[in-house]
Amino acid sequence: MKKQFVIIGVVALLVCVNLSGCSDNNQHSTGPFYVGHGSDADYHTVQEAIDAAENGATIIMQKGSYNELINMSKTITLIGEDKNTTIIDFNPNYEIRSSVSIININANNCVIENLRITLNNNSLLAQANSLLTQGISIHSQYNTIQNTSIINFANGIVLAAHSEYNTITDNEIKNNQIGIDATTSTSNNISHNTLLNNTQYNIYLKTESDYNRVSFNTMKNSFYGIRIKGSQENNVYKNCIQNNDVGIYCCCGAKSNYFYNNTLVNNFQGNAEEDKGLYNVWYDYPTGPGNYWDNYTGSDGNHDGIGDTPYVIPRTGNQDSYPLMTPPVDTPCNQ
Repeated sequence: MKKQFVIIGVVALLVCVNLSGCSDNNQHSTGPFYVGHGSDADYHTVQEAIDAAENGATIIMQKGSYNELINMSKTITLIGEDKNTTIIDFNPNYEIRSSVSIININANNCVIENLRITLNNNSLLAQANSLLTQGISIHSQYNTIQNTSIINFANGIVLAAHSEYNTITDNEIKNNQIGIDATTSTSNNISHNTLLNNTQYNIYLKTESDYNRVSFNTMKNSFYGIRIKGSQENNVYKNCIQNNDVGIYCCCGAKSNYFYNNTLVNNFQGNAEEDKGLYNVWYDYPTGPGNYWDNYTGSDGNHDGIGDTPYVIPRTGNQDSYPLMTPPVDTPCNQ
């Protein structure tokens, strides 16, 4: 009988230890996990950490350069220690013939923060001037991309079909062909980003990308500052749209979009263009204000800061009925 009690006690102890270990592992599986190249890191690749983690985990990337593709199929918060020195520098040593996203987000409620994501200039993809690369592709909802640099891709950030309620804020998106490319993507918040030297479009909303808010962004040195195609009910306000070929372009069924409190300066072929037959609103409906146009030639007889005559949008004759005489003080042009 005494031996039986001893055996039962040992078994119970082993079960308790085992369960306690399971509990610790479950707790640890939400992180934070540390990814890096040193001996103090939990994992040496981001994907290994994501695969080991549970939904809701936090993964911290230590300073250094990482050459990998990342698939976020769980709710993950991915944070770099320092945006300037935590770098995903994709440099494949093999040929790629299909579309590639450095970070592919398929889960909801993910966060990406404090990273520098780039395509290595020496890679086969960059040498071929590939149209197949995306920095970040979002296929889900309620994600946040913030304080991240995205450089040297065909598309910096892709908002894929039916991606909704995402927040893209305080990022530097430059030297891509398209900075932010949205297709059938609705109700997103795109704000406080710096978009530079994206050769085709800084921002491109197309194919029923409706109800998005685009605000407080700097859009410079592209062919189009922002193009809206076949989309409606987008609010574009308090942006600095400067040194593009065309500042704003609405085409191909883009209607009922609202543009106000933007600053449009030195857009060489025109500050705005709109296809015939479209109706977009070029002021804060119903009573203004409108936008600042550097080629507006009207006067302000009553000194209320709003021009006495409308600014006419080329090609359609549509009008900004309340053009501003000076740029809004809180737009990025004045920062």
